[in-house]
Amino acid sequence: MTTKTEINDATKALYLEDSYLKDCKATVLNVSGRRVELTHTVLNPHGDAIAHPQPHDKGTLVLGRKLLSVSKTILEGDRILHYVKEKPPPVGSEVGCYLDWARRYRIMRNHTAMHIMAQLALDICGGRINGNLECRDHITHIDLRDCKTEDSLAKRIEREANKIIQEDRKIKIFYIPLKEVQEFIDPRKAESCVIPSNVEKVRMVSIEGLCSDICYGTVLRSTREIGHIRMLPKHNKFFEEKAGGNKRLAFVVS
Repeated sequence: MTTKTEINDATKALYLEDSYLKDCKATVLNVSGRRVELTHTVLNPHGDAIAHPQPHDKGTLVLGRKLLSVSKTILEGDRILHYVKEKPPPVGSEVGCYLDWARRYRIMRNHTAMHIMAQLALDICGGRINGNLECRDHITHIDLRDCKTEDSLAKRIEREANKIIQEDRKIKIFYIPLKEVQEFIDPRKAESCVIPSNVEKVRMVSIEGLCSDICYGTVLRSTREIGHIRMLPKHNKFFEEKAGGNKRLAFVVS
């Protein structure tokens, strides 16, 4: 059974403006089974080719004294859906939306590191990103095509990345008009760039002195917050052979 209010406004994605926002107040717009739509949310969803590769957020909805666990957050079309384990709150009720911050911050560190590693991989190994970037809770990987694959280059990427981290470079979010987006896209990353079809401005993430990428995920404010990057070999090689001639680099953040 699906219950809807007469309010048809899309959920305001507060995490797009402030990745460090941990909670907010919201009104329940729609309920369908265990899926809850809110007027506002701090939880980043999965299922969006634009916002991802990035795992979904988890958290808690608070209704009075009741705590409702949000096991996953999914984007369906332009709807952000919060899956709750308990009986969902009624439409029109006021709830608190609270983020599982420890999980989010770990993801933010991995996601931000992925931007650095992708750019350095292209600059050092050549080739292009084939569209397959995946940031998980722990291991993150980047798939390259038509690139050099010497292990010494992988170690150089690791060294350069950790140098950038220690330099504490600033990371900024900004928006550009859709008509100007081609001026900012590195053609070597074109396969991994997905632009929303219903926007006039595109969200960009810039790492000082390194890169500017289309990004609808959550990122850190500075590179030093990442910590340390370590490349992961597979079968004693850093470049893992994948289907279609792709080469995969995997790394962890600690």
